[in-house]
Amino acid sequence: MQKLVVVGLSHRTASLETRERFAFEGTALREALEWLRERGADECVILSTCNRTEIYACTLHDNLLVDFLHEWEGLPPSTLQPYLYIKRGEEAIEHLFRVAAGLDSQVLGESEILAQVKQAWEKARDAGSVGVLLNSLFQRAIVVGKRVRAETALGRQVVSLGSLAVRAALQHKPDIHNATIIVIGTGTMGRRVAKELADLQPKAVYILSHTFSYATALASDTGAIPLALGALQQVLPEADIIFTASTAPHPILDTTCLAPLEHLRADRPLIILDLGVPRNTDPAVRLLPFVRLYDIEDLKALSDAHYRAREREVPAALRIIEEELEDYLSWWHTRGAAPLIAALQERAEQIRRQQIEWALPKLGNLTEHQKRIIDQMTVRIVKQILHHPVSELRNILDEDDALLIFARLFGLEQKEPVLAAVTSSEEEQ
Repeated sequence: MQKLVVVGLSHRTASLETRERFAFEGTALREALEWLRERGADECVILSTCNRTEIYACTLHDNLLVDFLHEWEGLPPSTLQPYLYIKRGEEAIEHLFRVAAGLDSQVLGESEILAQVKQAWEKARDAGSVGVLLNSLFQRAIVVGKRVRAETALGRQVVSLGSLAVRAALQHKPDIHNATIIVIGTGTMGRRVAKELADLQPKAVYILSHTFSYATALASDTGAIPLALGALQQVLPEADIIFTASTAPHPILDTTCLAPLEHLRADRPLIILDLGVPRNTDPAVRLLPFVRLYDIEDLKALSDAHYRAREREVPAALRIIEEELEDYLSWWHTRGAAPLIAALQERAEQIRRQQIEWALPKLGNLTEHQKRIIDQMTVRIVKQILHHPVSELRNILDEDDALLIFARLFGLEQKEPVLAAVTSSEEEQ
């Protein structure tokens, strides 16, 4: 557990301009995980969303993760250091639990982050970069996120940046049923926007994606019209509102493609809500008089108001996190003793049976009922004798060499598979 560390930057510590330089998707994510493993991280997961980039790793060298971020963007340490946070051990576990529960999100209790945590873990698992610790940790984080949403009011109204963006669009165009809308991107955020829009029944919704089959699948679920991204210029003149939520590394919308529309707009402004990280819209677009551009930073006022309305649920969520953290740490600390406890119980059962086989022939003609009573009595004796040492074993795991001393005390050190399992468990921790 002492090898667990998370290094990250988020909406709490870094601007959008800084965060978008460290967005990891697709090939970049695979290359980053490979880089970390090659340089000594035993396990690693990268959580990269619109509001955060965090590296969870098993390593005794924190500087490995920091150096990676500097090297990735070619930045000197002094440039990035002020935006980074580093958490280790129990603090890192609690941080991940808070993230999965939506307590560290820009939108308190947002619904999308839990799926993003799960996807980050699955992608790392597919890349072969996770083992015992991070597998168990991320599985438990997902459980925590589900519990918080099920047991507190944070889950009673599904809210995300995508849903807040739709609300922002409604503020500018209340008659959204008369609007033609373009949604660029079919990932988590794009899907949320498209589903929210389906309930509002606009005049027309176009779903655009680099992969037409993805656009087709989302459009079929929401009653929209699928298009390949190459058809963007054809539908831009119709658009009243554009949502962008693509993982494209470069801007999709810029002044070159939008400026020619000015003479078509008259008194009809074009509202653009950019949810991409990196941003999908060149900031220079703000200079066009007919464009109203909002990015994730611009949605902060809405998310702050939402936070104030939901913050009363935070104490209940924190109690769940504290309970799950204590349970997880207890499980982790005792798991190293599991092979030894099993071996002790096996040895005790072996001795018990040997003594039963020795005693029964000497007791004369016993009935089957009497034999069962003797058998049950010896089982109970063994359980009572083992109860205290097993309980103590679970409580002394933090002491040096406790497992090996225990094995020697009970004569289990000769069982090589047991010692190998114990040593392996200690190494995993």
